[in-house]
Amino acid sequence: MVRLPESIQMRISQLASRRRASFYATGLALTLAMVATGCAPDQAVVEPTPSPNPDAVETPKETEPPAAKDPAIKDEPIGAQPNAPVDKQPAAGSDEMVTVSVYTIDDQCNDFVAQPVEVPSGAAMNEAVGKVMSETELNAFKLDGYQVNIDGSTAIVDMQLSPGSERQFVSLSSCEQRSLFGGVEETLLNNSSWDVDSVKFTNAGKELVL
Repeated sequence: MVRLPESIQMRISQLASRRRASFYATGLALTLAMVATGCAPDQAVVEPTPSPNPDAVETPKETEPPAAKDPAIKDEPIGAQPNAPVDKQPAAGSDEMVTVSVYTIDDQCNDFVAQPVEVPSGAAMNEAVGKVMSETELNAFKLDGYQVNIDGSTAIVDMQLSPGSERQFVSLSSCEQRSLFGGVEETLLNNSSWDVDSVKFTNAGKELVL
């Protein structure tokens, strides 16, 4: 066995020591790096929030126009409402006509003669009284108007003498008074549907005394 010189052996020993030291240093550096990486706290990644742009203009959304109604489709008619109040009585000025009896004096001024006439049902009483007055011929006597009111079973006939009338109520003859007042009274009393038992005459609200 050949033995190396002592100087060469020392050289080899120094090189081996340096390699081991370098290996240990490298291993220590790797170990420290791994420890540092493992111990570092997790860092949260925060995405930046876009800031609003003041110059941006919001575009309005387009709305669809309402669909056109099909002309072939018609609205259903609204039916009558139940329990609606119904006025069964004819209103004043109704076109419905009724037949009443109107009484006028005969030519001898003795008896009253009934004649049937048609009048509007809503104003039958007033119309019948007017028929009597139009059939009565009174010379130079003129009325401005009249009105019939009912108080219980009493009919109050108010007559308004015209300011231009040449004659007054008291100036009428007995036949003229009978023709005017008697004809109105007979007409009101003899139409049973009106339920009139008595008749009173007034002039502009004041009772007439003949």
